Formats: sequence, structure tokens, C-alpha cells
Amino acid sequence: MSEVSPQGGYLAKQCPVRAQWDLIQPCDPLPVSRVLERRFAAGRRFEDEVVAQLVPLHPDALVVAEPDREEREAATAAAMKAGTPVIVGGRLPADPGGRRVGEPDLLVAAAGSGYRPVDIKHHRCLDANDGGLPALCSGLERPAWEAAGLAPDSSARRRRDDLLQLAHYQRMLEACGMAAPDGRHGGIIGIDGVVTWYDLDAPVWQTPSASGRVKLRSTMDAYDFEFAFRLDILAAAAEHQSDPRAGLLVVPVRIGECAECPWWSWCGPVLQAGSGDVSLMPDVGWREWRIHRDHGVTSRAELAALDHRTAALVAAGVDLRPVMAALDAMPDDTPLADVIGGRRKAQLRRLAGAGIGVLGDARALAPRTAAYSDAPMRDLPEQIDLARAALGGSPAYRRRGVTRVRVPRGDIEVDVDMENTEDGAYLWGALLSAAPGQASERNGYHPFGTWEPLTGDTEAQLFGRFWAWLTELRGNAAAAGLVFRAYCYNAAAENTQMRRIAAAAGLADEVAAFIGSGQWVDLLRVFGNQLITGGPAGLKQVAALTGFAWDVEDPGGGASMLRYDQAVGSSDAAPAESQAARDWLLTYNRNDVEATRSLREWLERSASGCPPVESLGE
Repeated sequence: MSEVSPQGGYLAKQCPVRAQWDLIQPCDPLPVSRVLERRFAAGRRFEDEVVAQLVPLHPDALVVAEPDREEREAATAAAMKAGTPVIVGGRLPADPGGRRVGEPDLLVAAAGSGYRPVDIKHHRCLDANDGGLPALCSGLERPAWEAAGLAPDSSARRRRDDLLQLAHYQRMLEACGMAAPDGRHGGIIGIDGVVTWYDLDAPVWQTPSASGRVKLRSTMDAYDFEFAFRLDILAAAAEHQSDPRAGLLVVPVRIGECAECPWWSWCGPVLQAGSGDVSLMPDVGWREWRIHRDHGVTSRAELAALDHRTAALVAAGVDLRPVMAALDAMPDDTPLADVIGGRRKAQLRRLAGAGIGVLGDARALAPRTAAYSDAPMRDLPEQIDLARAALGGSPAYRRRGVTRVRVPRGDIEVDVDMENTEDGAYLWGALLSAAPGQASERNGYHPFGTWEPLTGDTEAQLFGRFWAWLTELRGNAAAAGLVFRAYCYNAAAENTQMRRIAAAAGLADEVAAFIGSGQWVDLLRVFGNQLITGGPAGLKQVAALTGFAWDVEDPGGGASMLRYDQAVGSSDAAPAESQAARDWLLTYNRNDVEATRSLREWLERSASGCPPVESLGE
């Protein structure tokens, strides 16, 4: 196989197919989007800001500024040999054996000897303590792991890409003999303003094992596999370039990264050909795609053609392989206990519940679907229904067993939508609606926002205004004996921000009680538990079912980020452009809450008329 040049840590977290196309370049790449350019630029600005804050705190720090790579490697190696406490912008000595090169943002000296890698990332590393990963943090004035302590009321976000990058640097430090000897730890400086430390040997990543069971692996183990896999991909791609008869190791698969990939113009048509690749289905990731491919199912039409009844048994843990094998070897009246063993009582009960009491009853099962018993997926029946819905003639279907679509309603209703950037939440929009007979002059859209620079205090004050307004509404409704409901679509983002801000503002208990109450309704769950479309279920997609349309052009989170920069004056926008951007953001936010109200009313009024997914047949 062809020789592969040393690679940076980004390779380990990159889509394997993209790594392949970056080398082969099968077509002209798509240009980088304005949204992605903004993210890169914001990340560089943030890194500069952190370095400007950090360096004055450490007079003995070295900022590696040599333009030549070899000179930077030499300067970094000399600084590590001299025990420089903090090295900024260094380049680690190349690791030709491991095929690695790397430039960590910081190298922080460990007590005694060695170094630990630290990267600077323009995102948040800490959340309100929700029982997640303990947050071990150190301040910028003492950034070492030895100085770290548990951050009260906080948990650490675990971002796989960040940690794989740290693992790359860890392996490079080990290769040059400069890794800290007491454990593998790496740090991330996010917008929280501290170094959040991670144990790279802790088993934290769920990955499928050869047995099909989920296994916990460490970041180091995950990195070693992912990096080595992509090196093999690059070697095969290089071989293919020199000899087109040589096969490639990976083929296009739809993942979240595709939306920003320069090679989507190549992969997209391949995946969308015919009835569409199975990876176009919601929640079908690489593992599920591989299992389908191993069973000869590569398209949505082939997935839709699988048997739902058989799939339900497979998903319930019934191993149908011995049953199917016995059909041609044993009499039809053979009790199933004689086929699979009398001790498998749970499987026997499930088979009996499906109307399969003796071997001959199993002839109604589908062999191709039963074959999935070697790699059972709990959501296989769901995937079949999704594929059928995606290819069906109706834009939406009622899920199995749903005869009438229901949505919780209130006398006083508020639709809520939050807008945020990497720095925090800058706008809480609320649409107040009172039921007939409960009309209020306060009905309508209420924005709680700021265009000032976001600080912790500014964000807390802004949320406090929104929370006081919402709390007053809830109290007034309770005093009047009225039912209060607040709605959001996909409340995970709002819940995360509310919990985080509330923890700092002394409102944690109040917010937690509200989130856990029946007053807070996630319309995504209401929709998803009763209806199925087979396609994306974002607000923009499902609101279209109701006939709702946004008043702004190109509504979406990416566009809102660009408008926000203009609105707060962090771009080169003129005053008139800043005001236009603020108007756009307010209209966009108002439309979002209007869309959730439109969806709620459609769910109650019309959604029960959607055909049942069972009507698509077996």
C-alpha cells in the first residue's frame, strides 16, 4: 500500500469519506459557506483573546512565532527540554513512525517533568451540574492539571472532536518522550474562561464491539482506532490514484457533517439516486448503515420492503436464526421450545404473543428480515416505518396505534424560542395567547433581548426579566384557576441554557421545577410520539405541514449567526445595516414562536386526518 505522509489531529475526527475525497478530489469542491467562514474567524479571534489574556499572567511563557515549520518544531523542542512552564503556539516534533504532526495551542508543564496539551475552543465547556461528567478546572493564572479542582454546580461537556484532538497531541508527546508521566490528561479553554481537564484514559465513549454489544472505550482507544482507520483510507486512496483498479475503502454515507462538506456535490447525487440511500433516513448512523449493508439492504425502498412483524421480534431480542433454519429440517408441528430451547422463556413468550406457537407458524415470517438477528437493532421496526413514510404519498402518517393525535392545551399559552451564539443566549422570545373568553391586552409577541456584549451578568439579567414575566403569568393563571402551558419545539437547547443561567442566577430550583412540570411542553416530542414523516423533523420542515411560512429570507440558525454579528456591531456593518439585522432577528424569532403555535393548532385540528403508517402495507 502507498506511503501516507504525516497527518494532523483533525484527521481522526474527520468524516472518513471526506478524508478520502480530500486526497482524490473527485470534482470541484463547493466553496466554504459564509457560516463556516464566520465560525473559523470567530475561533481565531477567540484564540487571540485568550492568548492575550494568558501571556501577561506568565512572564516565563514562550510564544513560538517562527514562520518556518522546522524552526517552530526546534523552538518547541528546546522549550520543552528547558522546562518552559507554558508554550504557546508550538509545533511538536514530527512523529514519522506514527504518521503524526501537530500544533497544540498550548503545552503546559506538569509537576516534575513532561507536558500536557491544552487547546482553545470557541464554545462552552461547562454546563449546570446535571449529574454528568465532573468538571475539573484550573484558572488561567495557574493552568496546570495539578492546580485543578472540582467546579461546584458544574458538569463538563464531553465533545468527542475536542478530546480526539487532545489524544493526538498526547501520542505525539509520548513519541518524543515529553509526556507527563502520571496519567493522560488534556485541557480545553472554552468561553468559560478556565481550563477544563479531561482524563483521556477514562472509558466514556460508547462504541459497538464485535459481539454487537455496546462497549465503553477511552478517548485514547477511540483515537487510536479512528486515526489508524483513516491512515488506511488515505493509503488505499493513494493506491487508487496510481492504479484505478485498486479499490477504495469507504463509500458515501449521509452524516451530519455533510451539510458543510465541500464534497457534498459529489456524494449527494450518489446517495439520492433511485429511492435514496438508507443513510438518508433520520437516526440511521454509520453503525446502522453498515448493518443494513451487510444484509444487502442499501436503499430506502429495500428497507421499506422488510417485514415489520418479523422486525418487531428481532428488535425484542428473539433470535430467529435457529427457527428459520429448522423450517426445512423439522416438522411444522414441532413445539418452538424444541427448536430454541425451553429455557428461553422470554423469547417463547414473545413468539407466542406474535401468534407463533409451533414451527410451522414461523413460515409467515420473512427470512431476509429474520437474518438481522445476527446484529439486532432495537429500532429496526421504526426504521422500516420511516422508510415507508419517506416513500409514501402523504407528507405525514400517524404512528402505529395512534388513532387520534392529541396535544396538551391551556387557557393561557406561551410559545417560547431562544436565540444564542457561542457566547450565550441573547434573546428570549415569547408569544402569549389566551383562550377564547380569556382575552388579554398582553397577548402577542414579547421579546426579551439585548444587543450589548454578552457577559455573565448581562445574560443573567436578561434571563431574569424573561423569567419574572413568565413566573407572573404562571402565578396569575394559578390564582384564577386557569391551566397554563408553555411550548417549545425541541426544548433541549432551551433547557440547557435555562439550567446553566439559572444556576448562576440563583434560580436553579425554580427552573428545574418548571422544566419537569406539565406546564412545559416540548412539541417535538408531541409530534414525534404520534406522527412520522420519514424525513427531517426540524421546525422548518414540520411547520410547512401547517402552511406556515417565515417572513424573512433564508430562515435558519446559520443565517441568524451572521445577522447577529451585524446586529451587535462586531462586523463592518453600517448603523443602518445593524438595525436591519436586529429587525431580521426579531422577525425570525417571532416567526419561530408563531410557527410553534401554528403547529400546535394543526396537531389538534387536522393531524388526526393523516393516514396510519400501517396503511402502507407490509
